[in-house]
Amino acid sequence: MEKATHKNREILFYGRRRKYGFLSNMYLCPIKIDGVTYKSVEHYYQSRKAKKSEIRVWIASAPLAFFAFSSGRSLREKDMVKNWEGRKLKVMRKALYAKFTQNKELRKKLIKTADAVLHENSPTDLFWGMRGKDYLGKELMCLRERLMREGF
Repeated sequence: MEKATHKNREILFYGRRRKYGFLSNMYLCPIKIDGVTYKSVEHYYQSRKAKKSEIRVWIASAPLAFFAFSSGRSLREKDMVKNWEGRKLKVMRKALYAKFTQNKELRKKLIKTADAVLHENSPTDLFWGMRGKDYLGKELMCLRERLMREGF
């Protein structure tokens, strides 16, 4: 479910095909980080979990964001970089910054959300989604504020 109301100024997003789908990490838009181009934030984020470079490359080249998501989620702890839990916010911030600074139209859309509270309406994600810690929405709002402050 996705809604935007002016009364409480909340935007709930989930999935990449709806009005606010561009906020989703699954939204396909190229981002270039450290000289490598990724198909989406999800491709970058999930690939960064892998300890071995060949696995990182494999996840990053997945044909769909969902496949990158599934592959990253299925990594065993021994195949993941050390302290992933301590790193994942920094990795996400880097990916979101790339997405919204390298893609002018997406940046405009994010800024156009103005002062709305953003929530990923994931039915299962207790870290990034609003049924848990709501970190994706919080990171997007911080980035929106930063972009506005920096005059993007």
